[in-house]
Amino acid sequence: MRFKGEAVDQVATRRSVKSWHDDTSLIRVPVVVCAVSGTFLGTTYHISDQRLLDALNGGFVAKALRMGKDFMPLTEVEAYTPNGKRTTLPCIYMRKSNIFFVGEKRDESKVAVDGQRRAHLLRRKMQTRTEVHMPPYVLQGNVHVDIWEELLDTIDRDQRFMPLTDVRIHPSLAGGASAFDFVAVNKDHVAYVTESPK
Repeated sequence: MRFKGEAVDQVATRRSVKSWHDDTSLIRVPVVVCAVSGTFLGTTYHISDQRLLDALNGGFVAKALRMGKDFMPLTEVEAYTPNGKRTTLPCIYMRKSNIFFVGEKRDESKVAVDGQRRAHLLRRKMQTRTEVHMPPYVLQGNVHVDIWEELLDTIDRDQRFMPLTDVRIHPSLAGGASAFDFVAVNKDHVAYVTESPK
């Protein structure tokens, strides 16, 4: 017969053997994070049936722990402060409310274990070329709008981060990054959004 204390000790032992980011079910995503305190290059995570956007908006589960609700985990970090100082850190947890945007670097991390990309629910959408102004940055990219909606319907949804694809950022970020296939934008830092001329 097992006592409650023994079960708790066994769970604690299992959790302490490895870090949460050693969970083999997690997908590693190389990102560039632009935040109030600087620019951060590193690796973040989501589970296999999520996208990066889903993890940013809702968090994820690693080693039976709910993570990423208010803080975004980032490992293998190269950090640049606004005055240009560079440091490296093994792991940080970034307050999501302080993040301007997260750019996903090109990588095969979206490929599932069996080598196939996960198929997300497909809906017919139109690309709307958009400029997002969040001083000192301007992001030019595509917002994908449902065919029966306007741009405002799409950007006004009840989620913290909104997606942009095929993105150019002005001015360039620390390290020279200025183009991304995908960027998640924190709407709390957006001054205004406008449709770009075609």
